[in-house]
Amino acid sequence: MIERLKRYVAIPSVSRQEGALADVVAGDLLSAGLRVQRHGHNVWCELGDAPRPRLLLNSHLDTVPPGQGWSADPWIPVERDGGVVGLGANDAKGCAVAMLEAALALKRSLAAGGRLGGTIVLALTAEEEISGQGLGSILERLVPLDAALVGEPTGMTPMIAQRGLLILKGLARGRSGHPANTPMDGDSNAILTAAGDLARLADFDWGPPHPLLGRCHAHVTRIQGGIADNVVPDACEFLLDVRTTPMESHRSLYERLRSAMRSELSIRSERLAPVETAADAAIVRAILRALPAARPAGSPAMSDMVFLSGVPAVKIGPGDTRRSHTPDEFVAQREIHEAAAGYERIVREYFAADRITAERAAARGSER
Repeated sequence: MIERLKRYVAIPSVSRQEGALADVVAGDLLSAGLRVQRHGHNVWCELGDAPRPRLLLNSHLDTVPPGQGWSADPWIPVERDGGVVGLGANDAKGCAVAMLEAALALKRSLAAGGRLGGTIVLALTAEEEISGQGLGSILERLVPLDAALVGEPTGMTPMIAQRGLLILKGLARGRSGHPANTPMDGDSNAILTAAGDLARLADFDWGPPHPLLGRCHAHVTRIQGGIADNVVPDACEFLLDVRTTPMESHRSLYERLRSAMRSELSIRSERLAPVETAADAAIVRAILRALPAARPAGSPAMSDMVFLSGVPAVKIGPGDTRRSHTPDEFVAQREIHEAAAGYERIVREYFAADRITAERAAARGSER
């Protein structure tokens, strides 16, 4: 499993450039006797002994580009201090390899006459880092889905809630003029109008805190205004990155922000909505049985969980999100082994609970 991880890390797979790695992953699955399907750089397969329930195991093959500060080539994996160092080792090729290993272990068990009680859909997908043509583009080919595990570096903590992303564009207007002849006020100077609106964000009512995610919050990520050193700016544009929670819809929050600002506010992107899975969902209960020390939590970071609205999904995987996108990113070998075993136990617990429920229902029916 560690050799497979090193092999995957050694294949560059920056978003939209995952083709070579997808070829290798598909080849590994084919060699294991699985029927592989592919769309773009997304690879998936199914295995099981019953049509339902269907449990998705999903992680992503793409990485961000390497930043500055690496001590060696980011695409030459190195074993160091019990870990594997390399771009994507933590986010999220370690998760992908652990999920693949769990699926292969379950396949071996089925071949030896074991029982599963459902179907696993293993999907290793592309463009997660840019929310592009990845899981969302193939989801209709994978349905129906009864639950999902999304492989991201969480230290195997089950993340049952995830923030959303609302991107807003603001446009403040003023009146151009000569600085020598124009008073310094927010009526004429569009930059001052924008600055006043942005300052008000500190006191804006972001709504009630989510029990796992806390309050919604925003950051100004871009601002631009003015055309010359000696012209009062008549326009100033800015972008707001708003990290949302399931406590309020994007549309409702947008309307409240718009009414609180003098600047014109428009929605640039609202498709990445917050998601939440009930703490008593069957997949959550299965995780807690498989990992008794685990406690559900909320994740501030985005993931492909966003595309699984309506499917009980949990983000969980080996590694630590704080290592993601950093120089000398790494994942511990121990984390990978524990995750593979943990995924296998979760799958078994999830299917066993469903089978026991069905058998009990059948027994009650026969008694009647």
